[in-house]
Amino acid sequence: MTELDLRPVFVRLASHLRERIVNGTFLPGQLLPGEEALAREFNVSVGTVRKAFDVLSGQGLVTRHRGRGTFVSRATDERAFTSFFRLVNRSDGQRRLPVDKILLRERANADEQETSALELKSGEFVYRLRRLRLLDERPLLLETIAFPLKRIMEKEWGESDTSSHLIYSFLERQCGVSIARVEDRLQACTLPADVAEILDLPVGHSVLLVVRVAFDLENRPVEVRRSWMVTDAYDYLSELRWTGFTDSN
Repeated sequence: MTELDLRPVFVRLASHLRERIVNGTFLPGQLLPGEEALAREFNVSVGTVRKAFDVLSGQGLVTRHRGRGTFVSRATDERAFTSFFRLVNRSDGQRRLPVDKILLRERANADEQETSALELKSGEFVYRLRRLRLLDERPLLLETIAFPLKRIMEKEWGESDTSSHLIYSFLERQCGVSIARVEDRLQACTLPADVAEILDLPVGHSVLLVVRVAFDLENRPVEVRRSWMVTDAYDYLSELRWTGFTDSN
């Protein structure tokens, strides 16, 4: 016997539209059908469609523009930077765009941590990057970033006209992979010799190590990133925002 779906109609509609986004029927940046058109297609009220869009907007899957319509979200410069670059200057609380220097691009066997985080089989390959990020001409972050090679194949990050810091735009626009969420795990560490040399700091200097795993719309891990962060003058800022909240001050 088939179980009845007792969820509210707008939740079921949101799930259906989400599935269309996940399977590529609706692509990043694409304008979705209007509320009235979807109401006719699914034989529901415009209010139900509007509530479904609210759900998808809250999940970060769509962006609504008054007078223009509802679009599938994409990793634009602003979204990628403000959502995922977490370091802020301690003196003024401002984020600044880093200058990037690519130290490594390679296709290689996944190491133990990459195999575990990306749920790979032993011996599978990854596409691995090493990136140095500078602020005010000083090294601030050293990142080692790996993706399952089967999700990247022949694509080469950083060689298109896309800004070099937008890794998630590269995944989305060139590889068809949209990031739905990330998990960051923070550890207080001291610098090993190889990292200290690149960051131009003494061995044993205190830093913040952030291990990030990013997941696609189907909740599959598609990125593992190890970031050594120099926090002498910068803080790692994580903000939580609730949809619909307005500052009354």
